[in-house]
Amino acid sequence: MVIIKSYEPKYREDVQQVCLNTGPDTALTDPVMRDFILCTFCNYYIEQEPENVFVLVDENDTAQGYVFGALNFRKYFRDFKPYLKAVRKLGAKYYLDVSAEILAHAVFSLRYPSHLHIDINEPFRGNGNGSKMISTLTQHMKENGSRAIMLIVGTSNTRGINFYKKNGFKIKASLKNSGTVMAKEL
Repeated sequence: MVIIKSYEPKYREDVQQVCLNTGPDTALTDPVMRDFILCTFCNYYIEQEPENVFVLVDENDTAQGYVFGALNFRKYFRDFKPYLKAVRKLGAKYYLDVSAEILAHAVFSLRYPSHLHIDINEPFRGNGNGSKMISTLTQHMKENGSRAIMLIVGTSNTRGINFYKKNGFKIKASLKNSGTVMAKEL
């Protein structure tokens, strides 16, 4: 049995492990890729916006998934700068990749000020867990003043795109190097 809980610092390592497990294969073996993935897709949220983080925990109280997001792009853009600086030290390619994603968020931020990211370890996917997590976060964002939320998913990730469509997200743009932008009014 799994349940969704608000994030607590005791889940930090579990959440980071889920992020690495669901990232590229090299995230588990290459220290630079590991740092890039955690810096870009995990640590900002658990450190700067933990109130916007929810975890899917198993019967052992181990996080097996998470959904988190930035409530307001302006705050995210301001507070993400130290993380972007750390990514820059990892190499130009990583810095350009993150910059492209931030730019995509910026372009859509006036209409969709919040964004989200979700990952679940493979054995815990299905059974509506992801949909429940999306619902938990979007309700939380709405209760905290957000009127709309967006995300970026890999254009070739048809499973992900279909999942987001099932949860009320609509495709807003396909960006050549940054993926598919999807959004939902709250």
